Amino acid sequence: MQNQLGTTPEQIIHSMADAMRLTGDGCTERDLLLRGFTRHQILKHGDAAREMALASASSSIRSRVQARRAA
Repeated sequence: MQNQLGTTPEQIIHSMADAMRLTGDGCTERDLLLRGFTRHQILKHGDAAREMALASASSSIRSRVQARRAA
């Protein structure tokens, strides 16, 4: 059976970043543990996943804001 959260560091980081975005502001270690990540994975990949989640969230916010119409 394949691990749903990924087996490579890149896959784990991507899965963790997705989990962080889905949980939203205030995502805690406990939230990630409940989603199936191990404490070791959180310690090892948490910072990279947080950066990815924040970068992705800010780019999606920018893309949803409508541009001003030309006068």
